Amino acid sequence: MPALLLPYLTRFLPWIVAGLLVMGGIVYVRHLQDQLTIAHQNVAAAQTTIDRLTATNQQNLVALKRLQAADAAWQAALTSTIASDSGVARFADGMLATVAATPATSDAPVAQVLASTLAAIAKVQGNTP
Repeated sequence: MPALLLPYLTRFLPWIVAGLLVMGGIVYVRHLQDQLTIAHQNVAAAQTTIDRLTATNQQNLVALKRLQAADAAWQAALTSTIASDSGVARFADGMLATVAATPATSDAPVAQVLASTLAAIAKVQGNTP
């Protein structure tokens, strides 16, 4: 049997090899087309993710700017409060030093030092004694 097929096989062998090569090439090209389609889908999905993350980043930048503005306002308020507290503390220390330095002879039913202290407090508060 092989002796009968051998002349036909040798005669058609180049055509068989060429056919197999063409079929292999077609299969390979289809495989490459499938891989290209998958790659395009992956790129589209990645682009969607990039767009979503870019939008989230923009929202975060806006929130960060608001937080920075709020922080600047808090820092300014803190500085103002510290300065105000420092002024009040200096005033209170001055009043206490004045009361402590006043001689006992200044005491009376309404001590002169109390009257001057109350007048100073009224002046700081914006009232006229």
